[in-house]
Amino acid sequence: MRAVADDFLPDTCTIQTRTTTVDALGGISEGYANTYTGVACRIDPVSGSEGVNNLQIAAGSKWMLNIPYDQTITVTDRIIHSGTTYEVSYIWAGQSYATIRRAELRRVG
Repeated sequence: MRAVADDFLPDTCTIQTRTTTVDALGGISEGYANTYTGVACRIDPVSGSEGVNNLQIAAGSKWMLNIPYDQTITVTDRIIHSGTTYEVSYIWAGQSYATIRRAELRRVG
């Protein structure tokens, strides 16, 4: 089943992990490093939504990332796909007979 599932991952993406550095004054800065490149994937739109941001209604959208079942990913990661950056907001876990890993994404910017 896993071999068949891989046939449905037509694209590739990069998974970036968050890095933090502390400067001489104790200030912390965050960045992202390309940790996994050329990861087989598929990204599908899930839904549109509205929320409140700075006391204004803001539109948003969710995306579903599909990657190989054994690929490492965390909720602090970012995904780069076709020049678009996404943040991981939720990772689906715990299903029986896992053939893929799924993560819910939010578009950055």
